[in-house]
Amino acid sequence: MRTKDRKIWSFYWLLHQKSPELPVLIGSGGFLAHENGTLEIGYSVLPDYQNNGYATEAVRSMREWALSSLGNDCIIANTYPHLKSSIRVLEKNGFYLKGNGPEEGIITYEFRPEKGGS
Repeated sequence: MRTKDRKIWSFYWLLHQKSPELPVLIGSGGFLAHENGTLEIGYSVLPDYQNNGYATEAVRSMREWALSSLGNDCIIANTYPHLKSSIRVLEKNGFYLKGNGPEEGIITYEFRPEKGGS
């Protein structure tokens, strides 16, 4: 399957401010559907908003949306071993280290509800 034919779902994360300020974009994320039914999750938070729990909350919401709306039972995430904050976000959301990723230097984490994720 060509990349352009894959299904992609995108989300943007807004932080609501006290009135009258408009909401502020603090990050984004989404899913890429693979041919085998696996969803690959990706996410980022702008530097000024990192280390506040926003990524953990957003990934939890995205994971729950995928489980309930898409009925998907396998979600993967690829990251670099040195991105400790990203790894911690995944672990807090029930992802476990699956092994080497699709490219050298990348590792893959996986979430499956039957593996003890919530």
